Amino acid sequence: MKKKLALLMCLAMLATSVIGCSGGNGETTSGGETSAAGETTAAADGATGHKDTLIIGTDVDINNLDLQAQQDQINNIVLKNTHQALVWFTNEGEFEPGLATSWENVDDTHIKFTLRDDVYFNDGNKTPMTAEDVKFTLDMAMESVSAPNLAGFVSCTVDGDYEFTIETESYNNEFVQSLASQNLAIQSKKAYEDGVEDPYYIGTGPYKFDSWVQGEYCRLTKVEDYWGATTDQEVPDWAAPGVAETIDFKPYVEASSRVIALQAGEIDVCVNPPINELPFLEEDPNITVYEQAGSRLFYFAFNVTKEPWDNQTLRQAVACAIDRDSVLQAAVEGKGTLQTTILNRGLWGFYDDMEGFDYDVERAKELMAEAGYPDGGITTTLTYANSSPYESIATIIQANLAEIGITVTLSPCEDATLKSTCVNGDQELFLWRWNEDSKVDFVYRDLFYTGSGSNYHHYSDARADELTDLVATEKDPDKRLEYAQELQTYLVDACPQVPLYIANLVIAYNSNLQGQYFYGGGNHYWAHAYIAE
Repeated sequence: MKKKLALLMCLAMLATSVIGCSGGNGETTSGGETSAAGETTAAADGATGHKDTLIIGTDVDINNLDLQAQQDQINNIVLKNTHQALVWFTNEGEFEPGLATSWENVDDTHIKFTLRDDVYFNDGNKTPMTAEDVKFTLDMAMESVSAPNLAGFVSCTVDGDYEFTIETESYNNEFVQSLASQNLAIQSKKAYEDGVEDPYYIGTGPYKFDSWVQGEYCRLTKVEDYWGATTDQEVPDWAAPGVAETIDFKPYVEASSRVIALQAGEIDVCVNPPINELPFLEEDPNITVYEQAGSRLFYFAFNVTKEPWDNQTLRQAVACAIDRDSVLQAAVEGKGTLQTTILNRGLWGFYDDMEGFDYDVERAKELMAEAGYPDGGITTTLTYANSSPYESIATIIQANLAEIGITVTLSPCEDATLKSTCVNGDQELFLWRWNEDSKVDFVYRDLFYTGSGSNYHHYSDARADELTDLVATEKDPDKRLEYAQELQTYLVDACPQVPLYIANLVIAYNSNLQGQYFYGGGNHYWAHAYIAE
């Protein structure tokens, strides 16, 4: 079995020296992989000493480990180690073969796939993974909350043990990419048919589920007879065997307690450390603070079905009244990037050159008058999650809008309450975030398309829907790009939301951490990480 980790990590070191992006102690690369390439490869072969357990301190709690019954990032980060998808998405924004080795468009509506023939499930019986499992997984997904990830899916036909064909409603530029979604990772048909308890725990990954106490920890254990360690065929980097014997995910929702746990050695990784604690962490020789450009967009938004926020010009006035520089400083002490467009930075077709609505109080007041509110006199409520950084953002915006005669009552709530409130359309103004690093359709269609369950703005516009469909289906790359730029300009002008900033990825960890694989949006892969001794 070939191992390419060392070569890739050496290349990552070279890239770091060129672009000058590194962690707090210069030991990590811009891609988030350790520079100690030789140690990582040796540890994977069992030749270098390392701690048995890797402990990840998370900022939110795991809430559901049934792949297709959940959509939360924290759950997917755990499940990424236990379940594998047909397509692999790299932290450099590329799509590579996963459990599917190849695919081809037979015509506009049929895609033929070939699977690896050496993969088996971690069920104790080495049950082979076949095309029947793929069909079972995709058909099941269409009856779950994961169905939007398969937009346009018609059917899956098994052509042989390791071949299948997917039929779609029409040609779609990003359908294959959607198969990299973690909640579409392949599950065992046999486990469900045999009545196995919690069959969704069974996957093909280098780790398997061990135990979970909600609010305390979730433990994964290394699969000793993992297919990627026993096959005679070439194994890609993403499928290499795990390193640590166990991986524990421990929630520390209160930020300072997460930092204390890292400093005390109770955890090895502190996800999303509070910005104001970074100087102290950077002074600790045992801790590395790593930072890179991110992809998570924080935004302020309107429920456009609620008066007076059904008034487009009034929404534009509010957009001009928000001092986004102050928001960025208050929220993350400037560790992020301001932008105008609604699309996550780094995605295909990203376009940030439209005029937009920069901070301009005089322009805001002019637009207020044009909208029919020359003296303000508006009272409204801003709903947001009672966690960092929303409180800081809300306070700034409250003060900003007071300058143009809008009185804002702040209404913090739990994340789950915020989501249900927005889905029901009970909110007036709200703050939220959206992370997408692979598919533009997951932004346009999920956030702005008529009837989408994630369209918390309750925005509906025929032209926006039409452009969304054109971006998804147009084959000519130049025309597709034109549609994408028109769509972004159109949505910024319609102003159902005000993009605030893209947050940098900031993470702190034990300086002996090796083999980490970071994504700018936080969807990290931990299977090959370990603490060297």
